[in-house]
Amino acid sequence: MKHQILIMIMLSAVILTGCSAGRNDGVSVMNQNQLAENNPVTEEATKPEVPEGAIADDSGNFVYQGKLMPVGDDENGYMQVPLGYSPFQEEDTEGLTQYADATGTNIFTLDYYENMSYETAAESMRYYMESQENIEGLQGSITTVGGYNARQLYCHFTDANLFWIIWIIEDPDNPQNSYHLSLECDPEHQNLIACSSTFQTVQDYHRTQKS
Repeated sequence: MKHQILIMIMLSAVILTGCSAGRNDGVSVMNQNQLAENNPVTEEATKPEVPEGAIADDSGNFVYQGKLMPVGDDENGYMQVPLGYSPFQEEDTEGLTQYADATGTNIFTLDYYENMSYETAAESMRYYMESQENIEGLQGSITTVGGYNARQLYCHFTDANLFWIIWIIEDPDNPQNSYHLSLECDPEHQNLIACSSTFQTVQDYHRTQKS
């Protein structure tokens, strides 16, 4: 399907880690409220109210109130991103579905992995992120995205004040495959995390279009 540099790195990571999917080796569970100040937050922290017409992520910790537009394709899945975001493609990659704001700082990415379960893909991505020198504070958790089973990874770039949040999502119609949804954002745009709740698999997107 796609021949991306990142996928090759991830496949190599699967071999090097012995396909240790499902384990939580060296990655602590993240409470998503930690994104706010990169400091621990107690479980008793009050979740924000969701105004009428707004959306929230599955945790309820992040709310987005702006206008949205649908994006996606039958390769990588579908979701909604802020109105006005434009198609974008990072250098040295191909086959990704990416949308960015006018600054090119806040970026949504969709991808699809064949023959990689979401547990294996998440473990491989974790291994890749751990190997990067410009990443700190790597954490992971078991979560859901739009009601789908998922693994989440989160880190901070040391060479830029940016967060990188990645969700590896199970394809329930093809459990041996998985979806990749990620967001790169600056601290002022953490509420974009709420857009993750709009994600749909290709099959579910077409089911809703027929209904």
